[in-house]
Amino acid sequence: MAKDLRSIDSPAAAGVRRSQARVVLALVAALAAPCGGLGAVRAPVAGHPSAPARRTANARCAARAVLVPSPFSFPALAARFGDANVDFSTTSVDFGLGLKSEGSVTIEAPLAVVWSLVTDYERHPEFIPNILASKLERVGNQMVLNQCGLLSNKLKFRADMRLAITERYHRELKLQRISGHGFLDFKARYSFSALPGDTCRLGYEVQAVPCPIFPMPIVQHKVKKEVPRMLSALRAKAIERQSAGVE
Repeated sequence: MAKDLRSIDSPAAAGVRRSQARVVLALVAALAAPCGGLGAVRAPVAGHPSAPARRTANARCAARAVLVPSPFSFPALAARFGDANVDFSTTSVDFGLGLKSEGSVTIEAPLAVVWSLVTDYERHPEFIPNILASKLERVGNQMVLNQCGLLSNKLKFRADMRLAITERYHRELKLQRISGHGFLDFKARYSFSALPGDTCRLGYEVQAVPCPIFPMPIVQHKVKKEVPRMLSALRAKAIERQSAGVE
């Protein structure tokens, strides 16, 4: 036992422990580097890097950190990966044959910009995910939207519908199926509410009964995924238009 204790306290073992301690301290210093400069100003200490050297190291760390931003830091990334600011819920209706979904998002742009964007019907494929085609026509006094949407890329499921449009300027927009395939019934409603500070709350509701050839689990999964993405995409595009001064 005495021999073992001597071997533990030998100069070689002590040197190993000192090396391990230096490695741990170096790792801690590296992790803390991006926070350097946030505390009180201190006088230089012998053996410590100078202030210019610390600033250079901090700048390098900050540059590396920008390469991995949060997906919610920028509207465009939020539109792609989803937006934590989107409220969303979905439930089954019509004895499990249909579904009803509701969502909303606050948009940092005036109501007029958001309204102009949502009613830019023929450009929906440019900024709403999985809208493949969108064409507006007038039948008498009625506006009709011919729209094609992708339900499943793997299974090649598409929905082609003619939708009657009802607008209440700057307040509400309704879309209701007239004909087409993909859904036996489809009703959607956008709501617009102006908020202080040139912001807007955009709400969306959809109630639909898919055709029997489209399995309900697939449709439910698609709606749960795509409605939040759609609202995030509209938010991102509205902010972009507002920044560019486009209405």
